[in-house]
Amino acid sequence: MEILTPKKKSMISLVGRPNVGKSSLFNALVGKKKALVMDFEGVTRDRRIESVKVEALADRNVKVCDTGGWMPENWRKGREDKETLKNIEDQILKALEESAVIVLVMDIRIGPTALDRELVEYIRRLNTPFVIAANKCDDPMQGYELPEFFELGADDLIPVSAEHKRGIVDFWERIEKFLPEDEGPGLSDEGVISVCIVGRPNVGKSSLLNRIVGEARSVASSIPGTTTDPVDVEIERQGQRFLLVDTAGIRRHAKRENDVEDLGVFFATRNLDRADVALLVIDAEEGITTQDSRIAKLVEESGCACIVLANKWDNAPQTVKSDSKEGIKKFREILDAEWPFLDFAPLVAMSAEKGKVYGATPGSDALEPLDGPWRLPRYIEEIWILALDLIEARKKEIDPAELKDVLAEALAIGPNWVEDLGDFRRVHQVGNRPPQFLVNVRDANKVPEALRRYLKRTMRERYGFRGNPIRWIFRHKR
Repeated sequence: MEILTPKKKSMISLVGRPNVGKSSLFNALVGKKKALVMDFEGVTRDRRIESVKVEALADRNVKVCDTGGWMPENWRKGREDKETLKNIEDQILKALEESAVIVLVMDIRIGPTALDRELVEYIRRLNTPFVIAANKCDDPMQGYELPEFFELGADDLIPVSAEHKRGIVDFWERIEKFLPEDEGPGLSDEGVISVCIVGRPNVGKSSLLNRIVGEARSVASSIPGTTTDPVDVEIERQGQRFLLVDTAGIRRHAKRENDVEDLGVFFATRNLDRADVALLVIDAEEGITTQDSRIAKLVEESGCACIVLANKWDNAPQTVKSDSKEGIKKFREILDAEWPFLDFAPLVAMSAEKGKVYGATPGSDALEPLDGPWRLPRYIEEIWILALDLIEARKKEIDPAELKDVLAEALAIGPNWVEDLGDFRRVHQVGNRPPQFLVNVRDANKVPEALRRYLKRTMRERYGFRGNPIRWIFRHKR
């Protein structure tokens, strides 16, 4: 392994061999279940960084990084997953570059193993403070062979039990001396736009995240299911903070191989429900699949804004692919036929691997206009501009008098709609995520789907709400 030259140090990193409880300790330190925890190795693969306000340190803000199980090159020879293990190691080495202190997590019940000792030898050459967190100290009265740990030459040895939350306060108090000066209160989550990247496995979600961020923050591999934990990365563009969340690939339940994948899908759908914008990634080479359609429906039901990204456009069939806007327009027609419920979402044809957007005019100063109420970014790195555009679009507040006119026009057009629904007394906007409008009618069960479609189309034509779903809610008069 190459010896790293330490760069700016600003966080603590939890490292160690597989299945010693790094993710459990990470969750205990940040006070939330942010990382997947299972009883076998290989669950965590990417770096997960969380800023936490530590009560034991007078509410000091500290960044904590969780990493995957560390397997050096000579330990992964002959293993089928050696490519994944190499990618995990690359993520660990990047974390070490930014570490003010390295926390090597070990199993206190087993004692230092040969792999543990090899990791110690590597870490000691970095000239970075490191401590050993002797995890799984579940019974404080039990005698453990601590001298073996002291012999490893760590700056401190801290017994903890991540599962039972024992020793956490002591951990913080003893590790504080290794931390840099407190930079003051951290930024609050207020005003942060959450962007969730979703799609089925191996469509290029992690490659997209890495391209937008400008570094390898998520393990990208041709092996489906590489991402298990959601990977959160915060960036700032033009004064606006964005939280990018790369999620596990969503497969239908029958094809999921284990509980890790089930949990990963659970976290993906939970993050989607909390997101402001969803980046729905599909594989243009394979075309729209049944599972793509299922995920698209989840996106629409979540109520967040959406951008559809047709990745691998350079490998798409000739019947679909084109560098011209005409080719993208044809693909848009295919998309609308398959997903009429997602016709509000802009479409961007791209290649995350090459960093290219197709159909844009190079050198133009602004996002390119397309057929429809959206604009096309020139580069993948500008997708966040389009996301911000969609967030602004849904902030409109429509006056109740205008809504009343829209509804009156709709009822006048439809056959027997007034007779079935009765005169409405009140219509007003009740939400922005998504834009929602409430109407009191005589019998909400008789509202025809044609009326809902007409109202959504009319609202979009008059007021935009580009990239966002629109909800019309009908309620019985009291």
